[in-house]
Amino acid sequence: MTLFLIFVAGLVMQVGGILMNINTLPTSTSFALATYVRLLGLLLMVIGPLLIALKFFSRLDKKS
Repeated sequence: MTLFLIFVAGLVMQVGGILMNINTLPTSTSFALATYVRLLGLLLMVIGPLLIALKFFSRLDKKS
């Protein structure tokens, strides 16, 4: 469940970063902050499912 929440947090950060980018000018510091938030959200969205798959396959490995 915790690993799924990592994915959800990444999704929320991605959407929040997109909304922040829409409302700011490209030269402002908030635009850079929003870009970093989007990158961190994307990282969490990639890492979350990978960790879920790793946990799933490690459980399968223990059963066999």
